[in-house]
Amino acid sequence: MPFFEFQDQMINHYWSSGYVVLRQILPGTLLRDLRVAADKARALAYRLNGPQTQRLQPLPDYADDLDLQAFRDYCELPELVDAIHRLMGPEYRHHNFERMGLLVDPEDHSWNQGWHRDAVVEVPHPVQTDNEVQATLEGAWHDRRLFNQVNCAIYNDSSTWYVPGSHARRQDLPGEKQSIGFSSLPQWHDDVAEAEFEQACYQHCATFPGAQQMHLIAGDYMLYRSHGWHCGNYLSYQPRATIHDGCVYGGGDFVSEYRENWAHVKQQAKARYEGRLT
Repeated sequence: MPFFEFQDQMINHYWSSGYVVLRQILPGTLLRDLRVAADKARALAYRLNGPQTQRLQPLPDYADDLDLQAFRDYCELPELVDAIHRLMGPEYRHHNFERMGLLVDPEDHSWNQGWHRDAVVEVPHPVQTDNEVQATLEGAWHDRRLFNQVNCAIYNDSSTWYVPGSHARRQDLPGEKQSIGFSSLPQWHDDVAEAEFEQACYQHCATFPGAQQMHLIAGDYMLYRSHGWHCGNYLSYQPRATIHDGCVYGGGDFVSEYRENWAHVKQQAKARYEGRLT
């Protein structure tokens, strides 16, 4: 029996729960090659961005320093191509190589990203309710061509937490008023023991309403709706090398037009926020 076998119930699970894990879809030979490339990418990330960096992105920007062939092989993997076509449709691909990143473990101490929703988190909290912001989100929130994000584990990875079903509603429930810049996020101090800080970060994740920890085994491909509530909790002693990418809709110019319009809306919202501060 093959490691991975597509099941039709995966389609309903993705759209209803907001995530699906394609278990063991990467073959061991590709994992071997990806680990060699990822270990070099992690070392490069530390060298360029410091020991607490959590990613290197986009990978093609570092083609002079890294051999990216294993990541290209990942983009061409027939099993993934077929699975995403069956899950999403023939106009989608399981990767966006030009924007692909690699998530890595922080070298010095553990770290917590904070609970957030993509798109919303990019706008300062006091102006998230502005009419232009809300109108743009209203038009995009339930569009299936957007917010399809990927974590593909090269090593075992339990860093991501997710609230199933939260992608289907824009309204936040009690206890969900958080973001990556909030004061409730655990803060690292040099006089805090690593074990204590690790526990504080875990509690921050586990006490969020409806939170579930996603456990990926090396070779698993997780697709999730990134405007649902999610959080990253990274351990300094657990190796991490996870492809961070998007499942891309290729049926026209809609996505690029949305990104251009959303960039303008964000810029204007941030300007209004800064104007309130002066």
